[in-house]
Amino acid sequence: MTEVTQQPVERPNARAHRPHGGGAPAARFEPGRVAEPRPRNPIWLVAGVLLVVVSALGGVLLFSSTDDRVDVVVAATEILPGQPVDRADLRVARVAVDDGIATVTPEAAANLVGQQAIGRVPAGTLLSPGMFADELPLEPGEVVFGAALDPGEAPLSGLQIGTPVELLNVVAADPSSPVPPPVGGEGEAAAPASDGRVVSIPIGPGIVWAVEPIATGQLWVSIRVDREVGLEASLASAQDSLRIVLIGSAE
Repeated sequence: MTEVTQQPVERPNARAHRPHGGGAPAARFEPGRVAEPRPRNPIWLVAGVLLVVVSALGGVLLFSSTDDRVDVVVAATEILPGQPVDRADLRVARVAVDDGIATVTPEAAANLVGQQAIGRVPAGTLLSPGMFADELPLEPGEVVFGAALDPGEAPLSGLQIGTPVELLNVVAADPSSPVPPPVGGEGEAAAPASDGRVVSIPIGPGIVWAVEPIATGQLWVSIRVDREVGLEASLASAQDSLRIVLIGSAE
């Protein structure tokens, strides 16, 4: 009779073949070892810097292309009719100007110095060559008369070309008339001393055309006035009764 011996069957270890993390191998760490940095490509760094620079330049060019302002010359102070232009009367401003509007460039500002304003130019006005002339032409019905005035017959200060003035005829008052009020006032010329009473009769307004001291110690003044005012003022000058006072410019 044959004896059968059963050998035990070795079962596979299920834990030894169990996958870890869905089949991915476990990471291996070695204590004391530092990860090495990845090398950087310098080409990408240069390309990034160039991109930033090009973007900045593009923004500047875009802003410049949309800025329509230009440098022009404007009046720094008020310029009166007939007043010669001085460098202090001009300044440069950056403004937007429509096409077809005449302006004066900063390079051409020197051409205005010495010219006379044809009309009143308020401060801040955009200037153009047509506002000025080398010599102002007389309007129809205007005349220029001259008079030699002694000290006290005209203000010594403030009497310049283009200054507005008032012409007065200082005559002896009628003894039977009441005493007239004094003319007085800041900037006005004083009336000459007289044994009798005098009265100031307004002749009319005018604009100083020229001022020049002469060898006699007098002041030669040329005044631009209307024809009727010029005739009466010339007669008063011949009679030594003409007086000139300063007046404020119209706003």
